[in-house]
Amino acid sequence: MDRPDMIICPFCGLGADGDYQIMLHMETQHPEGGESPFIVKDDASIAALIDVDSRNDEEEYIHCPVEGCGEALLLAELESHVEMHEEEQDTTDSDDSDLSSNERLKAQSGVADTFDIKLSHALRNLDDDDDDDDRTVVPDVPSPDRHATAKAAWRKVLKMPDSSSKGSSSSKPTARRRLGKSELGPHAHEKQMPSWLVKLLEEDGAVKTSNVLERDGKMRKVKICPNMTAGIVPVLEQLLNQDEQVDFAYFCDPAVKHVSKLRREGGFCGYRNIQMLCSYIIGAESQGSECFDKKIPSIFQIQDYIENAWDQGINSTGRIETGGIRGTRKYIGTPDAQAMFCSIGIACDAQGLKSKGNSGPAYELLFRAVENYFINGCTDYNPKIRCTSLPPIYFQHPGHSMTIIGFERKRDGSKNLIVFDPMFHDAANVTKLIGMSFRAKHPADHLRAYRRGVKYLKKYNEFELLKLTPPPRIYNTADDTGGL
Repeated sequence: MDRPDMIICPFCGLGADGDYQIMLHMETQHPEGGESPFIVKDDASIAALIDVDSRNDEEEYIHCPVEGCGEALLLAELESHVEMHEEEQDTTDSDDSDLSSNERLKAQSGVADTFDIKLSHALRNLDDDDDDDDRTVVPDVPSPDRHATAKAAWRKVLKMPDSSSKGSSSSKPTARRRLGKSELGPHAHEKQMPSWLVKLLEEDGAVKTSNVLERDGKMRKVKICPNMTAGIVPVLEQLLNQDEQVDFAYFCDPAVKHVSKLRREGGFCGYRNIQMLCSYIIGAESQGSECFDKKIPSIFQIQDYIENAWDQGINSTGRIETGGIRGTRKYIGTPDAQAMFCSIGIACDAQGLKSKGNSGPAYELLFRAVENYFINGCTDYNPKIRCTSLPPIYFQHPGHSMTIIGFERKRDGSKNLIVFDPMFHDAANVTKLIGMSFRAKHPADHLRAYRRGVKYLKKYNEFELLKLTPPPRIYNTADDTGGL
């Protein structure tokens, strides 16, 4: 039982023996505006000072209803996500299946306008208020004001000065804070992913033998990796060439593989995009290929690469913001991918794109940046399909990331990014065309899963790109001329 002379904290019920002790406790544990004048903040100690158990300021996630997916999504993303699942399935050469997803999914109107997951580092909003302590008994007062109301009453009783008069908090430098579910996903606070998922991811990249029916009717055994598909870029090149609505298109180096998520794995899109960039590095024998020993690194190896990069001081605030990622399902972003590549000597350049003033919509800035990237790496602008040896681009928008493998402009002037989306697998009617020359009756039907245009991109007002910038390749002239 509490002693009669003890003073009880109005927030957590802690008992203290004197005036000074209770006020020191209140100023350090329950400060106004989340900041205490008794605590010195710096980057070295901030991780230990921030309350990571935020509860009320987090985005609400729902799970994809498609069997075997289970991806955690915001409601605003559900419609386009389910639409992409439909493109994974085998489609006929008929336009009858192209129904509006609004007819298939009754999403709430106007939800897209509320989508507000923050991007990492350069584009994250680091000033969000995580103060959500709801244990105080002061009724009908917003959370920040409840602290002020109760503490003012205690100061009056104890005749203590008002610390808020010591200076405006706006003049203090902003310190890095621990991020929450809005940035790191629904598992932002977990210390270790479940054992069943560890076992699943340990099998990632395993090669399996499958029977394939050849055009002559004979069966042939081939070795495949179910979620890492090679040879998709040449198929898409043919499809875009056959689409009469396309004016011209650019493509990156065909060495890149489409790496997709495993069944039930959840949100490892950032890792999957890193794996796609690594597949290019390995296949094209680009800068740093020797680091991977001809094998795409696993998710656990990528986590080690990133943690080691932080140890080297490369984008090391990522550790403060995430609390560490090794063995967890926390989302990663562009700075983490950049840290990994820089730490192993692979040159890269990160770019943030955000609409400001009269710059126009963010998607226009994105289209311009991607088209210029391919223009600068192209050597022949005459063909409709302009193939390059450029690396693919790591592409981040709020809440999701993809890999850009190309860019197209249609005859009506509209533009699309051509992407590999790690959330989705290639449909069977696309994979069956790998390694073949073919003629598609309705090529646009096959391309829907790979196109991202204004309809998709206009929901976001900021993007990030990470471009690999290896040194130019030096070719042996004698080899190119047959030794002459």
